[in-house]
Amino acid sequence: MRSMPGFFLIQEAAPTLEFTAGTLVFMLAAMGAVTALAGWCFVRILKGRQHFDPDGTGPAHSPVRGTAER
Repeated sequence: MRSMPGFFLIQEAAPTLEFTAGTLVFMLAAMGAVTALAGWCFVRILKGRQHFDPDGTGPAHSPVRGTAER
């Protein structure tokens, strides 16, 4: 297969942007906020109760019979 140099695209390098103090502070604050929120969610989920028990009877008790189960 022959190479066709006319079809190669030549891109210019994008101009480099410098970090200012404000952009660095904003980036670090945003990353810190997202990390803190994710950590808070993980702690809340993993540290909570062992099971969801909305009626308060718990798994040690027999379930409360409903009117349809009689």
